[in-house]
Amino acid sequence: MSQEAIASQSLLTAEFLARLDRLALMARKTQLGMTKGERKSKRRGSSVEFADYRDYVQGDDLRHVDWNIYGRLESLYLKLFHEQEDLTVHLLLDASRSMGFGSPAKIDLATKMAAAIGYIGLVGYDRVSAESFADGMTHRLAPCRGRAHAGKLLTFLSNVHADGRTSLEDSTKSYILRNRAKGVAVLFSDFLDPEGYEGCLRRLLQSGSDCYAVHVLSREEIDPPIAGDLKLLDSEYAMHVEVSASPSLLKRYKKNLEGFCESIRQYCLARGIGYIFAPSDESLERLTLDALRRGGMFK
Repeated sequence: MSQEAIASQSLLTAEFLARLDRLALMARKTQLGMTKGERKSKRRGSSVEFADYRDYVQGDDLRHVDWNIYGRLESLYLKLFHEQEDLTVHLLLDASRSMGFGSPAKIDLATKMAAAIGYIGLVGYDRVSAESFADGMTHRLAPCRGRAHAGKLLTFLSNVHADGRTSLEDSTKSYILRNRAKGVAVLFSDFLDPEGYEGCLRRLLQSGSDCYAVHVLSREEIDPPIAGDLKLLDSEYAMHVEVSASPSLLKRYKKNLEGFCESIRQYCLARGIGYIFAPSDESLERLTLDALRRGGMFK
């Protein structure tokens, strides 16, 4: 499928796709996939690319002996090869109603970033799966690979809408139980879950994959453009709160928000989870080509 045809899905432009073509996903851990794939592993296997020699020991497969060396040295050496690993890219999107907040909406940035990461995986012939969830409801894209499936991925992500309540831990747990393949797991969320963020990130780690948390907040949440007496509505629980948005209250709010974001960052840092802070009005190119690359996801 051409980049122009893929770009017609509206999430990514053809020019941006051309830049993504030069990137490749990195797995910090040595992964064991479902089948042999296109990615060179740190393990030694039996593919066609030579890696090294080692001494023959009784029981080794004689087909891997280098008989040319035996003819010269009269010693048995086994040829080792790089094994090609099959990497799975897991894209998990929080599609609860709070993700629809902001201008642009948080869910818009989340789906575009997921599209960019998924496209890089497909071009690199990695398996890519995607799932959006909220309030116990999930929408799934079965694992696929190859550039030919890029249109399918973008169509799926274009149809993700924010609705329902947040249930991050239960949704993440359910996904992991159904998707055992290790690889790279990326969770996109505002992490505004009354039950906290720790449970879902702990579940994500249990998958054994390289894990990333993309923390998406809107500009209106980061720097609220409000003043005076207001009645605020919780979009997920329909609860009203009356506030007087004084300068001191806004200052305290921003301090609490900074503390919330820093607590997630520190939680991720202590556990080897990549943390990317992603304001919904930030440039998609900067987040994908700069922040995610510095975070170790791409090379």
